[in-house]
Amino acid sequence: MSGEGVEEVVQVPETREDESLKPEAQFSETNGDLSKENAELDANLSSDDAHDKLLQTVTELKFENEVLKSQLDSFKNFQSENDVPSQQTNVSGKETKFSADVKELHDRIESLSRELDEEKQTRVAAEEALKLLREVYTEADAKAQDLSGKLAEAQKKLDQEIKEREEKYNELDSKFNRLHKRAKQRIQEVQKEKDDLEARLREVNETLEQASSQQSGLQQELERTRQQANEALKAMDAERQQLRSANNKLRDNIEELRHSMQPKEDAIEALQQSILEKDQMLEDLQGLLQLADEKRQASLAEAAAKHQKNIESLEAQLADALSDRSKATETISSMQVLLAEKESKIAEMDAASTGEAARLRAIVESIKGELAHLKHEHEKEKESWEAASLAFKTKLEVAESNCIRAEIEAAKMRSQLELEASLQTQMLSTREAELAAAKEEVSRLEREFSSYKIRAHALLQKKDAELAAAKESEQTKALEDALKEVERELSLISTERDTVRQELQDLLHNHDKEIAERDAALENTKQHIKSLESNLHSANARHQSEKAAWEIDLKNLEETWRYRCEALTAENEASSGEDIRKELEETKLQYKRLKEEHASLRDLADKMIEEKDKEICRLLDDNKNLQQSLESRQLVDHTENYNIATQKQDAPNLNTSAAEQQILLLARQQAQREEELAQSQRHILALQEEIEELERENRLHSQQEAMLKEELRNMERSKRREGVDMTYLKNVIIKLLETGEVEALLPVVGMLLQFSPEEMQKCQQAYRTYTDVPSSQANEASGGPTLSLFSRFSFS
Repeated sequence: MSGEGVEEVVQVPETREDESLKPEAQFSETNGDLSKENAELDANLSSDDAHDKLLQTVTELKFENEVLKSQLDSFKNFQSENDVPSQQTNVSGKETKFSADVKELHDRIESLSRELDEEKQTRVAAEEALKLLREVYTEADAKAQDLSGKLAEAQKKLDQEIKEREEKYNELDSKFNRLHKRAKQRIQEVQKEKDDLEARLREVNETLEQASSQQSGLQQELERTRQQANEALKAMDAERQQLRSANNKLRDNIEELRHSMQPKEDAIEALQQSILEKDQMLEDLQGLLQLADEKRQASLAEAAAKHQKNIESLEAQLADALSDRSKATETISSMQVLLAEKESKIAEMDAASTGEAARLRAIVESIKGELAHLKHEHEKEKESWEAASLAFKTKLEVAESNCIRAEIEAAKMRSQLELEASLQTQMLSTREAELAAAKEEVSRLEREFSSYKIRAHALLQKKDAELAAAKESEQTKALEDALKEVERELSLISTERDTVRQELQDLLHNHDKEIAERDAALENTKQHIKSLESNLHSANARHQSEKAAWEIDLKNLEETWRYRCEALTAENEASSGEDIRKELEETKLQYKRLKEEHASLRDLADKMIEEKDKEICRLLDDNKNLQQSLESRQLVDHTENYNIATQKQDAPNLNTSAAEQQILLLARQQAQREEELAQSQRHILALQEEIEELERENRLHSQQEAMLKEELRNMERSKRREGVDMTYLKNVIIKLLETGEVEALLPVVGMLLQFSPEEMQKCQQAYRTYTDVPSSQANEASGGPTLSLFSRFSFS
């Protein structure tokens, strides 16, 4: 859109110069200059309002051109219609009709002159609009530079934020792993507490001697485990010290490498400073060239303005003199031919100067390309050095992280063993208390049972005596009821006794099971400690092998970088001084040559301007002489009355000849306008093709940027996948497949495997299509206990 708007802005002054008598060469020059301005403006102007206004002005100018064409056609038709009856009618009819025709012609000429004035005004307005657009372009260019600076700052901020986010993500992952481990420990503790609670009920009937023996055995085992843990911690401390010493050695080696790389970096900085000086010299040369071009364009613009003013004055004088003399028109046409020839010469000179300037610019651009190539090579070497240093830093960080992990694991083992010991002591104390309470409850129940037996026996004896005394009385029924109640109470007491015996047997059985489980747990802890010791030994061996490999790699890198630095220093010392001197000499010679050519072109332009000024002065003098002769002729016509009849007969012939000449001039002007319109249309088509090519290039660039961004995202995701805990991922996937809780576990899997947004959408769509099954299948699935994803797989 911006390119089309600028092209139409350029076409406004071209279409409004319909009534000017510029030659085609100057028109092509203005088109060339304006196309250059278009190429500069095309990158920044992109407002829809300016585009709409320029389209409206172009359509209005086309409409005015068509109106002028229609007026010319009507004028020709009217002239042809007036010529036929003028030959057939008498002399008196000729005079009256011819006077009417002359009046109509004058009216048409006045209307055309008004239209010319209006078009000139519109051209001035278009030039002002161009100036405004240029100011807008400068403002937009400044804004674009500010925005580019802001964009660079934003990119830096984005990089920093990305780094901070990566660090935060790593911290969150570490915290999540810690929380997961703590949750596992808490679950194990809860399970242990649950087992302990069940064991309390099983240990009721155990004797104090068994509890004391178990306590002594547990204390011995705890002391053994503590000794083993202390030994493992001592071994871990020794390994940590060894790793720290190795890290210190590696750091010393890296510092030595940095010290050795400092002179190389100083040499690179010196080369960069020399390159910057060359760039500054090139910029100075470009500034001088731009100043020369601006001066040349200013001089040409002044000459063109003077020429346009002179042509406008001549056109006004010629419009007055056309009705009187045809000789003046012939002289003006000849002068226009001379002006066209001279302007074509000026255009040739301008083309030659522009060609030389373009050649010099091409040379400057080639020098810039060479400098950019050298910069690119130096940047590549610097990046390779930085990559090597980063690799060493990453290896050091990995070694430090391994040491930290080993320390953390040792601290965790120590805390776990201490917790287990404290828990076991607490459990023993609680069990002893529970045993005492259970013994007290058993003794109390036995006492109550014996007392109840004594009371029951006494009651039975009383009842027997009462029955013997009152067998024949009315109390027999009451005694029978009392006997029934006593029998019921005895049955209830017997059932309670059976339940208490069963509970005691269950408690004994549970206690035996708990003892067996505790023995198994102790064996598992011993095996876990052995596996940790084996892992520590393997980690030590792996660290030593990695240390040896790092030392070998460091030595190889030092040797390669020494050879490269020596070769680079030798090449730079041999080639840098001579190349810089040669380039300086060549640039000085080119500057002198350009200065001489610019001076010669300026002299030629001044000479051409002086010649044009002389010709314009001569034309003005001729116009003044013609006006004086016309005034003298009018005075003679007023004084001489006897020549009125003859003048009346000669006047129509003169007027007809003047009208014919004016028609010819108008036809020529119309032909020039049509040629200019055709040229402008061709120029518009060429610019449209250039715009389409630029749009294609922009599309390709946008596609390439999208591809590169996608590749960068994939690289970042692949880097983040490297630090994923595979055991945790396996557990999450198993949980997902078992429970089918996709909405809760799919984001976790996506975070661990670094899914892209498209992959997440695909997974969610697949889950939705799986959930959106018919109602019958959903009802059948709801009858089952749980929804699992294993139902989707067929296992053979």
